[in-house]
Amino acid sequence: MMLREQFNKNLEEIAGGENLTEIVYQVVQHFDNINSLPKLINNALKENPKNDELKAIKEKFKLTTSLVNILLPLEKNFINQMQQAYRVCCPDELLDDWEDELELPDSLAEILGNLDDIPQATDDEKNIVKFVARLLDTRDIPKSHGDQLKQWLDKNAKNLSDLLPQSSSHSQNDQQPNLDAQPYLLVKLESSKQYHQQRQPNYLVSAWFIPDISNYKFLENPQNCKFLETSPADGESEEDVLSLKKLRNFIQDFLSDPQNNREFCENTSIVFSLPYELLNYDIERINITNYFGLKLPMGKHYKVFIRSLKRFERLTHNNDHQKICSEKWKKLKDSRENKCHQEFVDVGKFDFDSERLFAHLKNEKMNKKTIALKLYNPPDDKILKVIDTMEIPVALWLRKNDFKTIINCQEEFDKLFECQINELPKKVEEQRLNAPNEEDKQEHIGHHLALLWEDPDLLPPQIDYTTL
Repeated sequence: MMLREQFNKNLEEIAGGENLTEIVYQVVQHFDNINSLPKLINNALKENPKNDELKAIKEKFKLTTSLVNILLPLEKNFINQMQQAYRVCCPDELLDDWEDELELPDSLAEILGNLDDIPQATDDEKNIVKFVARLLDTRDIPKSHGDQLKQWLDKNAKNLSDLLPQSSSHSQNDQQPNLDAQPYLLVKLESSKQYHQQRQPNYLVSAWFIPDISNYKFLENPQNCKFLETSPADGESEEDVLSLKKLRNFIQDFLSDPQNNREFCENTSIVFSLPYELLNYDIERINITNYFGLKLPMGKHYKVFIRSLKRFERLTHNNDHQKICSEKWKKLKDSRENKCHQEFVDVGKFDFDSERLFAHLKNEKMNKKTIALKLYNPPDDKILKVIDTMEIPVALWLRKNDFKTIINCQEEFDKLFECQINELPKKVEEQRLNAPNEEDKQEHIGHHLALLWEDPDLLPPQIDYTTL
C-alpha cells in the first residue's frame, strides 16, 4: 500500500505517460495480492541502493508489518480499544471534523493508514508509536499480546519512559499489597451471534480485575484495572463462545485457576453483567475451588452481585445515561443508613404487572424517589426491562419461593429488609453462607437470592472523549 502511494506521488514525474502509470500500478497490485511487497522493495533497493525514499519506504514497511502481525489477531474483539487509542492520537482539528461526520475508522488497516496521513513534527514520536502506547493504556489488551507490544515499543520508540510513565511506579505498587484493599472482579457475559442464528444459548466472556476499588476510576486511572484473559488453553480467541452448560464449567475452571484465584482474597466482590435470560440463573451457586483447595459455591467464597448487561453497555457508550444513573446512585448512597423497608418498593403490590409498575415508577414524584425494588417472585423480561428503563440501582428477589421445608418463606425474605441499605449485601452473603450444601437437599432462601447492584462507576477502563 505504501509503495503504491509512493508510485502514485512520483510516477508521473518518472514516466510522463498514462499507459506506463497504469502498467506500474497493475504490477504493484499484483505484488500486493501475492504478498511479495518485501521482495519488490528489496529488489528495488538493490537497483537503487542510494535512494533515500526507497530506504524510508522499507523502514516504514518493516515497522508497520511487525505491528500488524501482533494486532491483526486482536482486531475482531478489540477494535473499540483500537479506535479509542487512535482517537487520542488525533489532533484537535481532526476531532472537530469528527464532530460533524461522527465516523471512526472501522478496521486496523484504515487506522494505520490514517495515522500515516496525520502530519507530525520530525523530532516527535511517530504517530504509530503513540497509537501503540495509548492502546496499552486501555489495559484491555491480553497479557501475551501486551508483552509483544511493549517489546515493539522498546525497539521503535524514541523515549519509552515518556510514553509509558505509569509502568515503573505501577510495578512498584504491585510489590506492596494493601491489606485494606477492596478488590473487584468484573465479568461480562454476552450473547454471541450464534445465539441469534442458531437459537441456542451461546455466550462470550470478558473479565477485568480491580485490586482496590478505592484506587480506581474507570476514566482517570485505567491502569489500576487489568484485563484477564478468558481464552481456553489452546488460545483460539480472547473471547470464547460457550453454551450454557460449558459456561458453568468455564466459570468454575476460571475462578478455580490458581493463576487467577491467588489474587482474589476473601473479601473480593464479583460482579456479573448478564443478559436478561441469565439474570434469574443461579450463577452464585457454581462450585469453585479456592487457592487452598476448598470447594464451595461461589456465593460462599465471595460476595456476588449481578447487573444488567443492557445497562452496562449503555453506561459505557452514553454520557447522558451515565449522569442519570449517577444521580440515582448518589441518592442511594445518601439513603444508605435508612432501613431497607423504608426505601424498597414491593413489586408484588402491582401483581408483577410490568405496565402497572412502569406507570407507578414513571410518575415524576416516584421516579425521583424510587431507588430500590423487592420482588418475592423472580422478574420476567418485561419487569427487568422496566427496572432498566427507570434506572433502578438496586433490586433483591427470590428466584424460587415454593419451598417445602420452610413454613413461611416470605417472612424469611422480609427479615432481610429490616437492616440498613448499606448492610444488605452483607445480609445476603450471610444467608448464602448459612444455606445447607446441596447434598443435604434442604431448601433455604440463601440458595435463591439474587441481588442486582447497579453501581454506574464500576466499569472497565475507558477514555473520556469529553476531556480531549
